[in-house]
Amino acid sequence: MFEPEKKDLVGAFTFLPIEDVYYGSGTLAQLGACLQQHGVSRALLITGNTLANKTDLVERVIAASDGRIGGVFAESTQHVHRQSVVNAINAARDIDADGIISFGGGSPNDTGKAVVLGLAENVRDATDFDRHRVRFEYPATVEVPPVRGDALPMIAISTTLSGGEFTHFAGITDSDEQVKQLYIDKKLAARAVFLDPELTLETPDWLWLSTGMRSVDHCVEALCSNNAHPFTDGLAVRALGMLNRYLRECKADPSDLVARTQAHLGAWMSVCGLANVNVGLSHGLGHQLGARNNVPHGVTSCVMMPSAMDFNRDHVGARQVCIAEAMGCDTRGLSVEEASTLGRDAVRSLISDLELPRRLRDVGVSQDDFPAIAKDAMEDLVVATNPRPVASIEEVIDVLHSAW
Repeated sequence: MFEPEKKDLVGAFTFLPIEDVYYGSGTLAQLGACLQQHGVSRALLITGNTLANKTDLVERVIAASDGRIGGVFAESTQHVHRQSVVNAINAARDIDADGIISFGGGSPNDTGKAVVLGLAENVRDATDFDRHRVRFEYPATVEVPPVRGDALPMIAISTTLSGGEFTHFAGITDSDEQVKQLYIDKKLAARAVFLDPELTLETPDWLWLSTGMRSVDHCVEALCSNNAHPFTDGLAVRALGMLNRYLRECKADPSDLVARTQAHLGAWMSVCGLANVNVGLSHGLGHQLGARNNVPHGVTSCVMMPSAMDFNRDHVGARQVCIAEAMGCDTRGLSVEEASTLGRDAVRSLISDLELPRRLRDVGVSQDDFPAIAKDAMEDLVVATNPRPVASIEEVIDVLHSAW
């Protein structure tokens, strides 16, 4: 059985200004009251083209707002390209928005955060984002520009399992450089989050399940973090067990609203407190696979998480044993090495059972892309916090080859 290591802990734990989480079937009905609570009467609703034009869900959100939505921006783009954010900022200015609602998955959510930043900092064109992005020089030089202006309240309504609605950072892609850049500030966090499973039934199964694997990746890298914390350990262990069960139940019966609520709660738990622990190589490579190769973030976790776990296995102690046990493996009588192998195998089995992509070659990534992906990853601060120090671009390329 996994026993947490004894270590001295000194620090400060950061909580985000998320005031309320509404979860379960029918909770969208509370949206109007929530907006009123936060003084919002002219919200800009940020969503994607599919939700706006191929479902009736945007109309349902508008109806639930009690007239507190002043406009809809339905052109958020996967991986949140700078110009799309500028367009959304201008849409917010056009209606004199006093609040933001993100509706959908990670792309509308990060777009919403980026609009909050852009309005607070008077962003007028794509190059203005250069002033506000996190600057990182390997291995440990970090500059995080603060958001100094007043931030509009944001409400996040989730239709996937990526968990980004519970974080205070956004990834925005510089299309010219083909790199995703990071923006961090507590002012970017949502004030309230809605997890209504009825709104997720139109989400494609592959997207729902793959973003669920993104949340599994949150759990795995939080548990194996070089600054793992008992608070996040407890959440991650419980979330892993829930996701391992309820993603399979969602796969078996996509209409099961109880399973979808439980999966939503697992996704929330996977990322709650993540502001306080470092993630690593799987997340860092996922950022750049998205920006350069347009691989959806959930899918990047499916193809990179097992190889990152292999790379880290001798540097995380018995924590992959904890992963095995959380995912229902019997580790009694096994050595740490044997039980850790079960943990890595359990993650691979879940990806396979969900019939999600498992190799880079399956998602259109060429080996010719590896040097550029690796170079960009080495400029991502979460790669520098990987539990096994990443010594060179060549090591990253080796990990990419193992996933290909």
